[in-house]
Amino acid sequence: MADRVFNRETLLDLTVNFIPMGMIIFFFALFILADPFPADAMAVGTSLGLLVIPFVVLAVTTYVTGRIIAEADQTGSSGTAAKISSVATGIDGEADDAE
Repeated sequence: MADRVFNRETLLDLTVNFIPMGMIIFFFALFILADPFPADAMAVGTSLGLLVIPFVVLAVTTYVTGRIIAEADQTGSSGTAAKISSVATGIDGEADDAE
């Protein structure tokens, strides 16, 4: 059987992000069902965009964080975290080895 990416402890660490994601889903459904701006497409697009964009960013952040936690639990270090920090700082660890 294949190992799961996120074990129970990792999912427990990530529940902090699941609650805001649930709140965003609730307000998204509320805006769709209640239709507070029936005649103004710009207002509807803006309000839905202000819900969808943070949801996507939070979902990606939650996945990457979970992957880093799972890698660190399994191996003691995380290659994903090293790649992210090298991109963020602009320092490539492989470039130092080539010189």
